[in-house]
Amino acid sequence: MAGAISLEFYERTWRAAFRRARSPVEGTLLPDTEAQAIVEDIFDRLLTRFQQMPAEAEFTSEAIETAIDASRHHIASQRLAQGDPNLYHNPEDRRYPANLKLDHLQKRDSDDAFSSREWNSLDPLLRPLCFHLLQRKGITGADAEDVYNETFAELARLRPSDQRAPIESISLFEEIVPLFSKMIQFRSIDWMRRRGAQKNQPNTQSSIEELTEREDHAMQFEETGSNPHSSADELSFDQIYRQCEDALTTFEWELVFTIHVSQSATMGDLLEKDHILSELGLNSRDSTSKKRRILNDTLEAALKKLAFCLQN
Repeated sequence: MAGAISLEFYERTWRAAFRRARSPVEGTLLPDTEAQAIVEDIFDRLLTRFQQMPAEAEFTSEAIETAIDASRHHIASQRLAQGDPNLYHNPEDRRYPANLKLDHLQKRDSDDAFSSREWNSLDPLLRPLCFHLLQRKGITGADAEDVYNETFAELARLRPSDQRAPIESISLFEEIVPLFSKMIQFRSIDWMRRRGAQKNQPNTQSSIEELTEREDHAMQFEETGSNPHSSADELSFDQIYRQCEDALTTFEWELVFTIHVSQSATMGDLLEKDHILSELGLNSRDSTSKKRRILNDTLEAALKKLAFCLQN
């Protein structure tokens, strides 16, 4: 533990926290006065809480992460209060014409379905962005349409673990693009693995002519090493789960799926949930750095168990 805080370190950390408070999410921008008020409040609370100055890395991490969370909450609450979804949106962000009403997108009806008309406007907003991403990955035409539609439907699908949908994991509309992009990327990887596995299986062509007459689609005969389940790199998540279901606890599977499979929440999002903190043996009063360290350790241990299971 360090003793007194140095002025140089204080100023450096303050500037870093201020930058993140001004723009906690890409596409957002707070006025300097409001970002300054947020950071000043955070530093007052941090310096009051710490009896002794902690390690510089811990203090910096705590200050920046708290600034991001506080700024996101400030923007979200002000948008709701003023009924303006584009309040604090950066005018230089031209990825799409305007923000949609996130509270409408996140509203469920009596059947727990997301039935707001705002969803009709979300599809044309996300479609061009994500089809461009799929095209770069070599997925086009009907295949791209299938991958996109599956991912779009997943945005509103409730997870069995906590009965929440990915759309409910964000607090600002600007987060929808990185969230959906991550979901598209993972689903496209799974699509390419399935396509690769299908090509490695014998006699998977669509017609007799393709099997026998087309030179580039001559009949295949399965080789010893072509089993699609022979390599962990070729397995889909469903196949991994079936093989290693007993290797992890229900909670460990929840972490792996949320962070690495659906990518529907960040670690920061998870650490805002009471049941996650309880499972980790933490409480809301623990420091952000401690929470992240425990969550990282738990997730790393789960991945090591999976690796051991797949290798044996």
